Amino acid sequence: MSRTNSTGRSGRWAAIVVALGALVGLGLMPASTNAGRVSPTESVSVAEWSKLVWNSASTGNDRLVFNLLERLPENHDDASVRDLRAAVDRHVANESQRRERRDARASELEGEFIKNAEKNDVAKALVSAIEWSEVVSSRSEVIEDRRVAALVGRAERLARDAEAAGRWIDAQDMYFRLSMLFEETGRFRDDLRRVTERIGLLRIYVPERLHAMRNEQRVRDGEDPLPAFNNAGDDWRSKITGIDQFMVRRALLRARQSHVDNARLGDLIVGGLKSVRTFATTPDLSEAFPGMADQKAKEAFLAHIDGRLTTFRGRANPDEFDLSRALMGLLEANKNTLRVPDEAILRAFGDGALAQLDEFSGVIWPDEIPQFMRSTTGRFQGVGIQIQLDEMRNLKVVTPLEGTPAQRAGIRKNDIIREIDGESTLGVTLLQAVDRITGKAGTGVKLTVERPGQQEWIEFPLTRADIPIHTIKGWRRSGARETDWDWFVDPEHKIGYIRLTQFSEETTRDFDRAIREMRAQGLNGLVLDLRFNPGGLLREAVSIANRFVREGVIVSQHNAQGVQVDADRARPGMDMLRDIPVAVLINDGSASASEIVAGCIQDYARSGALDAVVVGVRTYGKGSVQNIYDLGRGEAILKLTERYYRLPGGRLIHRREGADTWGVEPDLSVRMLPEQISNALELRQNADIVEIDERGVALNEADRPDPARLLDEGIDTQLEVALLLLRSRALANTKGHAMLLPAGAVAGEF
Repeated sequence: MSRTNSTGRSGRWAAIVVALGALVGLGLMPASTNAGRVSPTESVSVAEWSKLVWNSASTGNDRLVFNLLERLPENHDDASVRDLRAAVDRHVANESQRRERRDARASELEGEFIKNAEKNDVAKALVSAIEWSEVVSSRSEVIEDRRVAALVGRAERLARDAEAAGRWIDAQDMYFRLSMLFEETGRFRDDLRRVTERIGLLRIYVPERLHAMRNEQRVRDGEDPLPAFNNAGDDWRSKITGIDQFMVRRALLRARQSHVDNARLGDLIVGGLKSVRTFATTPDLSEAFPGMADQKAKEAFLAHIDGRLTTFRGRANPDEFDLSRALMGLLEANKNTLRVPDEAILRAFGDGALAQLDEFSGVIWPDEIPQFMRSTTGRFQGVGIQIQLDEMRNLKVVTPLEGTPAQRAGIRKNDIIREIDGESTLGVTLLQAVDRITGKAGTGVKLTVERPGQQEWIEFPLTRADIPIHTIKGWRRSGARETDWDWFVDPEHKIGYIRLTQFSEETTRDFDRAIREMRAQGLNGLVLDLRFNPGGLLREAVSIANRFVREGVIVSQHNAQGVQVDADRARPGMDMLRDIPVAVLINDGSASASEIVAGCIQDYARSGALDAVVVGVRTYGKGSVQNIYDLGRGEAILKLTERYYRLPGGRLIHRREGADTWGVEPDLSVRMLPEQISNALELRQNADIVEIDERGVALNEADRPDPARLLDEGIDTQLEVALLLLRSRALANTKGHAMLLPAGAVAGEF
């Protein structure tokens, strides 16, 4: 591993040396400082210019990259050069407008911050400060501003007062804003986690109370009230059915044995007890558990917990027997005081214990297993519709998926689902709706919809089926099927585009199909868009990386001591893209498996084995391995972090507590304004959705936005830069053409 790391680093510096040498040789930098003069240059070949641009990008020399791009002649004899020059001019104009918008927006946000702070509207002032910090070049510039520091102090006091008064949503909102502002340092992370735990308890056991709290907040803020609460499918008893103390014991003992950071059983027990204490001191839960309203009973139960906390905080090395005794004692104390169902106490204990480990470890309880399986297998069982709550809290169909029961039955985009199996959807949450619509393949569900323009509601009796999730998307939808894509973002120069949304069971298969289609049409370059990809299956990430890497380690796994315990290597003959220049797009929403792919490609490119450049901003930093264990009869699952990933060059991806480096840093850093990100996401989503009827025929195609606007209007700066680099790289094989560059044009840019 160390040898590979050394090769990668030396490769990076070698590229800089080559770039410097090329500049001197081409007369773009002084060959000697003695005379203080620059040697003139008459011409530079397009091929030499192309390689210099690409090498400069791969070594992070953004100033040189854009200097070289802007030196392209306008009237070159090669049409490809002229086309690229026009694209560069468009980017320069877009970038100028972006800078103007950034400066104007920063000034506007500072003004909004001051205005809201003076009005004592702390929440809105924090929102302004958060976006202000994202717009300026340095986040610390805003955080360290004395006015912001003063506001943070006020916000923290308000959050603590709200928490003390049991106004959990107010406290969560304030802590969330503070946590967003201090995201990199994690200053308010524990506070947010604590209040969120209480709200999670309300969501499970007294969702109507949580609904009322949210409604009170909306009315107080001048918003329309929520619809009346709909408790369909929200019985807390179903959420704890099947939980027993043996599940909890197995989870904690496995964590002590296998967690990557050597979990101490005593810490887990303390965490579990503290979580049960939080449960017992959340007064709203008495609506579900009347025994909690008995103050003497509560005090007796809390006294037992506090005594156990004192015991285990002072015990050096508790064992399995101590754990069993702690659980049995806790359940006995509950039986004599609060009389809450044992399953609820055990769920709280298990959640609190595993929360001491890391954010990715935890117990998947019986009611959570269906959603967990959907997120890992890449398919689900349901009727095949995307749904959302609109501004009026109606359950609206975003789109039916092609080839699914919903599409074949005739459900359409913008239909409002009014009933599920005859029960009203008014006031349901999105999760409630998903739980009620999805179910075992072959079973039935009836959706009653209101269609705009029709007076009568329409009933659709549907039979659930296996629904695949397609994770490979192209540039432009070309048909009604989910696999119908135009793959070329630049068809003239044969530059392809693949957006990989997550890594599921069929990702590699669909990826290979897309590449074969592009290869058949003369693929010259590829944009691999991994932005907002949260990860997924490791084997699929390894397989995708293998499409670029001929041989060697793709990713290795290491224990807490840094010892390598496993490694995934490239399989020979699978590198179908090794000879294709690729620009990989990443951002802070790229996590886990997507970080492995991006980092692997980057490491092999730095060693000279690949022709690739990574563009965007630093990734999320989730580089840990979770294994799953059955906790009993398949009714509960432990998800446990057991190893850390390292890239081929030896880098640790994972963001560890207190670390200032993590994730994958791009070769070429390109930031986007918050408004650009939101506009790009909205346009991309709307462009991807094809409205289809029950026959599978596309409808209202003229209403669908053109994704080309992302480039033409400068909305997606990261994609725009990636495309400029690939088009520049495509000129590397140009023969017989030259361009004039003024001597010293980029002197001093290093």
